[in-house]
Amino acid sequence: MTTVTVPPLGPPPPMTPPPTAERTLPTALRVIAVRWPGVPLVELRLRIPFGSTLPGHAARARMLAETLLAGTARYDRMAVAERAQELGANLACTVDADTLLISGVAHTRHLDELLALLTHLLNDAAYPDGEVAAERERLLQRLRMARSRAGVRAKETLHRHLYREHPYGNELPTLDEVAAVTADDVRALHADRVTPAGSVLILVGDLGPEWALARAEAILSDWTRSGPPADPLPDAPPLIPDPSLLVHRPDSVQSSIRIGGVAMRRDDPRYAALQLTNLLYGGYFSSRLVANIREDKGYTYSPRSRIDHACVGSTLVVEADVATEVTAPALLEMWYELGRLSTLRPSDQELEDVRQYAIGTLAMSIANQSGLANTLVALVCVGLDLTWVRDHPARLAEVTAADVYDIGVHILAPCRLAAVVIGDAEQTEEPLKAFGPWEVRYP
Repeated sequence: MTTVTVPPLGPPPPMTPPPTAERTLPTALRVIAVRWPGVPLVELRLRIPFGSTLPGHAARARMLAETLLAGTARYDRMAVAERAQELGANLACTVDADTLLISGVAHTRHLDELLALLTHLLNDAAYPDGEVAAERERLLQRLRMARSRAGVRAKETLHRHLYREHPYGNELPTLDEVAAVTADDVRALHADRVTPAGSVLILVGDLGPEWALARAEAILSDWTRSGPPADPLPDAPPLIPDPSLLVHRPDSVQSSIRIGGVAMRRDDPRYAALQLTNLLYGGYFSSRLVANIREDKGYTYSPRSRIDHACVGSTLVVEADVATEVTAPALLEMWYELGRLSTLRPSDQELEDVRQYAIGTLAMSIANQSGLANTLVALVCVGLDLTWVRDHPARLAEVTAADVYDIGVHILAPCRLAAVVIGDAEQTEEPLKAFGPWEVRYP
């Protein structure tokens, strides 16, 4: 039998940012255009700052996102959809605690028409009473269905446990808040917050960046709504080591376990070390957590850890859904693997494996126009640009085992994290007491 020796991986190829141009229009709209040839399409992302600490804002913002494309004085919902279809384009609108995001894609030759349709919606969205009422009922139904799922309840409960009254702790509106939203509320919110000042338009595609800027300025300058940009949200509150939280879900056959804590944003000098430490712990399939509670113990199918990024803070989230009878053993192993990170340095091979994975996934995330546009939206939120993508592999290459150990001690140590379990408290409360005090909530 012939033995074939696989050569070692060489250094990653340099990431060269594509040709980019930027301009701030007289309306204070910032426009970024990026040339990414290949297919003759352009990806559009319009990020409008939309955070607020006002009561009921999440419900009003969600209703606005659901109905912004529902029509104007000139077009009803069907006409908006037909106009987009004529251009071979689509438009969608989403919202979170920080951002109202309008996304679209069209053939490059239809960029002018897509920008004109967008400008018309930004200026003249009508939010018809009937459309708002119908969408309100659909949203109420979706929220009821979402909160019936343990995973959604676990995420919501964990974020509330971590962020308390901060908007990051209340991203899903309550049913009462949504039911109270009227069409007039949505129109008033649009008039107050959907303004060019502070907003960022991103265009990525097979186009000349300077040409794209000129077309955006010629057309988007008609978006003339006045008003200051939204104030940034307050910083996330410090994590208080409250007792862990057990939420009773009667007769549940499984428990949803979530562990979370405050993480670093992408602009933090320690972020590269945190990223590799998270991968090592549970951030990819070959991680320690997967090897332990999936491959070895068989407690769960898809445990994982991740870093959720927002504009004024990031969150580390560890999650696993396990059978009720192994809730405590699974949580023990999850804590054990976190404890190992804060007491033992990783091997050279472990560190190199996660480094190569991180560099590879970064390259894949910008391998097409859509991925590049989404990445740029996330970077803009924290004041970064595509030079971060170019320089990040070098930062990953500099991370040492000592850096990972430091993150384990100061960020991922069990004493710095909070735990939430959604499950049958009658079966799990007693064994979970082995981990300290628990607050138990019954419906």
